[in-house]
Amino acid sequence: MSLPVVVLAGGLATRLGPLTQATPKSLLDVAGRPFVEHQMDLLARPGLDDVVFCIGHHGDQVATALGDGSRWGMHFRFVSDGPRLLGTGGAIRLALAQVAGANVFVATGDTYLEVDYEAMLADHRHAGSR
Repeated sequence: MSLPVVVLAGGLATRLGPLTQATPKSLLDVAGRPFVEHQMDLLARPGLDDVVFCIGHHGDQVATALGDGSRWGMHFRFVSDGPRLLGTGGAIRLALAQVAGANVFVATGDTYLEVDYEAMLADHRHAGSR
């Protein structure tokens, strides 16, 4: 499947309090591994291989932990909000400049949701959406 995935992974995660003061939420341990690794396993299954991470708060840690994506047979890029967080819309706008075409999947970096990406894309195209 060739559609890019934009992963929103730049928020402050303030509701997690001290857990995320020094560590981004996507790198918190879940079942012995950083959460984002479980999420990448999920995205790799249907062949999604082009991922743009929108990073902000401690984003350098996310980029360092994940590398270039080759561990999953994927290609990762990282776009950073910079010193001022841009919010969801701003982050997505920045990421869209990194991908070709008008369609992308957008995933939040703190959600694990097993969906049939191929069926979702087929429905999207069948509806005549752009």
